[in-house]
Amino acid sequence: MTILTSLAAFIVAIGVLVTVHEYGHYLAARLMGVKVLRFSVGFGKPIYRRLFGRDRTEFVVAAIPLGGYVKMLDEREAPVPEREAGRAFNRKSLAARNFVIVAGPAANFLFAMVAYALMFMIGVPGLKPVVGEVEPGSAAAAAGLQLGDEIQMVGRHRVQDWDQANLRLLDHAVRADEVSVVVIDRDGHERVRSIVLENRRELLGEGQFLARLGLSPFRPALEPLIGSVERGSPAAEGGLQPGDRVVSVDGDAVETWDAWVGAIQAAPGRPLELRVIRNGDMVELTVIPAEVETDGERHGRIGAGVDADQPQLREISTLVRLGPVDGMVAGVARTWEVSILTLRVLGRMIVGDASVKNIAGPVTIAEFAGMTAIIGITAFLGFLALVSVSLGIINLLPIPVLDGGHLMFNLAEWIKGSAVSERTQLIGQQLGLVAIAALMMLALYNDITRLFG
Repeated sequence: MTILTSLAAFIVAIGVLVTVHEYGHYLAARLMGVKVLRFSVGFGKPIYRRLFGRDRTEFVVAAIPLGGYVKMLDEREAPVPEREAGRAFNRKSLAARNFVIVAGPAANFLFAMVAYALMFMIGVPGLKPVVGEVEPGSAAAAAGLQLGDEIQMVGRHRVQDWDQANLRLLDHAVRADEVSVVVIDRDGHERVRSIVLENRRELLGEGQFLARLGLSPFRPALEPLIGSVERGSPAAEGGLQPGDRVVSVDGDAVETWDAWVGAIQAAPGRPLELRVIRNGDMVELTVIPAEVETDGERHGRIGAGVDADQPQLREISTLVRLGPVDGMVAGVARTWEVSILTLRVLGRMIVGDASVKNIAGPVTIAEFAGMTAIIGITAFLGFLALVSVSLGIINLLPIPVLDGGHLMFNLAEWIKGSAVSERTQLIGQQLGLVAIAALMMLALYNDITRLFG
């Protein structure tokens, strides 16, 4: 994965999701008879501008792709001709204004439902929830989970792959003190394990949730067969080709893919003499791993991927594929589950049970955008859906300048029977900007600490 790939995937993802959000506001405004002056994707200097529609609404693509806005006719912002006063946003009823405000986040949730549905209809590849190494002293070890156990149910829900198991376990971790897990052990017997989830600050801290629980997916010992080679990578420059079977590195025999990866990672910048079998012939090559730094540690990387079409991997692989109706139902259900889980995690962050280091900034989002784009369309759709849900929820938070802040002012107007004063709104917006800036600074800080360990 390159920086360019991540940047391109990030721009596509944010562009799509911001457009969806703002189109929700735009469409609702038109339905309520509000005149829309500008539809902007991004902030800052416009790099593309076009007028469209009967109202000559200005469509703008701006230079900073981190948001957008819909500017409507409003007497609080500029004088409005008397003939168009009825189309001003501030002249509309409270219900109509609330409808326009809610439509943006609602569009994000609707998009997530469709994206998840398409993901399930295309088919979601994954790994069966077979337990690998269990960390001694962990919650999983205390529950009696063992190597080779295949998870069948988490609580009352049946799971088919690690993605589903992770989601169900995380959901229980933020709302319950214990969860029962039904497994099939290596002898084929059904067992019920009870995982204690009381230590939330540890379980919901920084890092991968399954690792903190003490679980890891089972990884079969794969042969060192080259499945893919990145263009322009050290592997390509050294002459490695898909289908090569690595035999030795610097004279040391290599039996498994993990051993091959370990040899590469341990030699950043150092030439390695390889022997590979290609079409039945022994071939000698020299590869120089590139130096990569992760979490403050240097290791080698050559840009070669494993051949996933091996019997050991096929045995634990699974594919969840649904028809159109079932896929749409699953899409709605997954959107609801992720939304509730996100709110619960936010609640745990507020009370200090979950680490705020889990808040991701633009760098981390771009990284995941790039990774999922490389993996395939289903992974990228899942990523888009997840971020879309997050955008919908964040925009509904009761913070002035966000949609939720506008709803809060409208609620106050409904209670007191008159609009909140401009001074109060101005102070609220200033406080809201400070809160958003603080949140962005925290997210960027988390990104920087992840990058530099």
